[in-house]
Amino acid sequence: MQKVILPFVAGFLAALFFREATIALLHAAGVVDPAGYSTVPFLPLGIPEFIVNALWSAVFGILMAWLLRVSPERTAPWVGALVFGGIVLTAAGVFVVDPLRGIWPSGNMLPRLALGFASNAMWGWGALVFLRAFTAGSDAD
Repeated sequence: MQKVILPFVAGFLAALFFREATIALLHAAGVVDPAGYSTVPFLPLGIPEFIVNALWSAVFGILMAWLLRVSPERTAPWVGALVFGGIVLTAAGVFVVDPLRGIWPSGNMLPRLALGFASNAMWGWGALVFLRAFTAGSDAD
């Protein structure tokens, strides 16, 4: 169960402390328009978007831990985590989640993809930081 719960929690926390914080910092620097920590209700659930994003990120945290084989006895796959977060989460958001919400990829996608890659790469790095912190000093199964 630890192989599911810890990556789930790591992905959730990484979304709150790394992904959303990156977007907020980029907004504060005047680089992007979205401010991060969006409290706009996510339909049909009606809960804030940043919570929904954190829940989706938590699910992807499990997938990342499994694909990158994150464990205490192995070296941390830092580059793999950055690439996984940047590419997989961005692609899932743009080409799966948004079309389900009725938002189709169109026009100049470069700014949207660049923001997605940067913030989601930081999520991947943060998820790995949390995973390594959670499993530090634990015995391997």
